[in-house]
Amino acid sequence: MRRGIRLIASVLTGAVFMLSFGTFSYAAGNVTYISEANVEKQKPDGTDKTDEEIREEVLAKARALPVETNQVKNWPKGPEICGEAGIVMDMDSGAVLYAKSMDQKYYPASITKIMTALIALENSEMTDMVSFSNESMVCQNDGYAHIGMRTGEQITMRDALHALMLASANEVSYAIGEVVGGTHENFVKMMNDKAKELGCENTSFANTNGMFHENHYVSARDMALITREAFSKKELLDIMQTLEYTIPATSVTGQARTFQQKHKMLRQGDYNDRRCIGGKTGYTDESYNTLVTAFEENGRKIIVVILGSREKTYEDTKALADYAFHHFKAVDIAGNEKSKNISGISREARVTIPQNADFEELKYKVKADEELHYFYKGNLVGVTTATVTEEKKTEESGEAVKDAKKEKTPVVKTVLVAAGVVTAALLVGLKVTVVRRQRERRHLRRMKRGRRQTVEEEKEL
Repeated sequence: MRRGIRLIASVLTGAVFMLSFGTFSYAAGNVTYISEANVEKQKPDGTDKTDEEIREEVLAKARALPVETNQVKNWPKGPEICGEAGIVMDMDSGAVLYAKSMDQKYYPASITKIMTALIALENSEMTDMVSFSNESMVCQNDGYAHIGMRTGEQITMRDALHALMLASANEVSYAIGEVVGGTHENFVKMMNDKAKELGCENTSFANTNGMFHENHYVSARDMALITREAFSKKELLDIMQTLEYTIPATSVTGQARTFQQKHKMLRQGDYNDRRCIGGKTGYTDESYNTLVTAFEENGRKIIVVILGSREKTYEDTKALADYAFHHFKAVDIAGNEKSKNISGISREARVTIPQNADFEELKYKVKADEELHYFYKGNLVGVTTATVTEEKKTEESGEAVKDAKKEKTPVVKTVLVAAGVVTAALLVGLKVTVVRRQRERRHLRRMKRGRRQTVEEEKEL
């Protein structure tokens, strides 16, 4: 009985995990956070909890949320983080190395501007002029990041993108949307279309800057996909690595504007990390802290995303980077793939697998457009394009059948089936004949014994 219960529990755990990691995902529900409102305000003895005790309880619940990747057999155990959601994605292979609530919806705050920058880079030139309308000034409310632009001012797209990514200026983000999209609303549509193109399943943008809106949310996995695409643009990486930037005086103000990089891992100080190559900060009262960071070490690049974090966001980001670089390795696909049916793999293609794993342990599936998806213990660790020959793909999963040369054509199969049926019928007929003859022989022997016995009896009489 106990073994049966353990088996059911194991199956359910695996099912939950597969819904949130590997090749499957689930549609997240409404945006929900662990809240002080859901914490008991009194202790078991009836005394009231202090605000600090309530806060600590909320943080403990956030830390205790399950890390999906820690449930994978033979997968390196990742660190506990304060954020309610987090992910580490390899920029080159796309492999998910760490996942915590990675498909749940959360409010992104200003990390939204990574998508804004991506759309702007793909649809404008650095020399294009960005004009500021009356509508864009609405973003200069107290508590929101801005650089004090005024109606009628114009700056270059290069200046605007620096203000967007370094100073996180909300009015600049709005103005970029108006100029590039024609209208702010059309630019937002471009953002959502791009999210779908990148494979985002739990993302909805309602504005260009991340100001709170109930229908403005992302998941950690989706944010990593967006960041991976955006950070592939050299122009954006160059902007993010700028520590200080000055926008020249305009005809309206006659005064230059200077601002600094906000991401603490790029600045000098306690959180500076030499591996950090870019990132974006975010915060609203509804979203708590959000942080996106890109790292590079020994030729490997990773993206770390943390959402819904109330404290230690930078410390947790560093811990996740250490985890990824210490416990995983990038392996060349072309130099290790031994299948004779696969050719044309790029020399740049990599899979990212645990340090103690071997390439021979991986399995692959052939998807549409000659894509090879490599898996370790059922988890996607890399994707590349290649030429696949003499292989048959299964209709449901597209999994390659490695002994494809043994497969017969439909006509040959039909002939073989027919021949098998005829052979089986002949064997059955032969067996029946043999059995019938054996019975006849036994009957004749009994008849002969009967006649001999009759003769002997007659003699005795």
